[in-house]
Amino acid sequence: MTQGIDLFEAISTQRAIRSFKPDPIPDETINRLLQAAVKAPSGGVNQDWRFIVIRDPEIRRKIGDMYRAGPDFVIRPDMTSQQRRVYASAQGLEDNMEQAPVLILACVRVYPGYSAWWGANIYPAVQNVLLAARGLGLGSVLTTRAMQYEEEFKKLLDIPDDFQVAALLPIGYPAEGVGYGPTRRKPIEEIAFSDRWGNPWQA
Repeated sequence: MTQGIDLFEAISTQRAIRSFKPDPIPDETINRLLQAAVKAPSGGVNQDWRFIVIRDPEIRRKIGDMYRAGPDFVIRPDMTSQQRRVYASAQGLEDNMEQAPVLILACVRVYPGYSAWWGANIYPAVQNVLLAARGLGLGSVLTTRAMQYEEEFKKLLDIPDDFQVAALLPIGYPAEGVGYGPTRRKPIEEIAFSDRWGNPWQA
């Protein structure tokens, strides 16, 4: 069984992985990802989420076709070099979506009259999957473009009307030359305040 890593190492090195080896992922490993998902908090402890583990090559191909039929990522002249790399990487994933050996589709139940925040209940569970994947030596990335193809996904996968598509997570062992973090992020002093807005946090 694959051993995990320290939680804070997983947090500090988990990054978007969009290129994968074709190697299959054992059922036991997928089960650990799902166990991590269901341990996440949810509003009212409702756990109104469902996860579809997609390994069938034909279904993955159809999802890939769905993505390729949509608009490409547009790289604009005003983008930074980092933004350009991210967009190019995202386009590469869409062009080769079915090459990920596993796709996990995250869905959440919706209720008439509830605002959009209710659907956000799914994202702590999604983040748990991402961290668990990193801890187990797998790569993944949170993609929400699947929401644009909700009707197509519902038809393809028999998703009931009272659930909505929230995220698609391609899962696989990182391809050769693709690595984990450390990630580049803004310093805490720029994004956290002490007591009131604009007063920078200083440890």
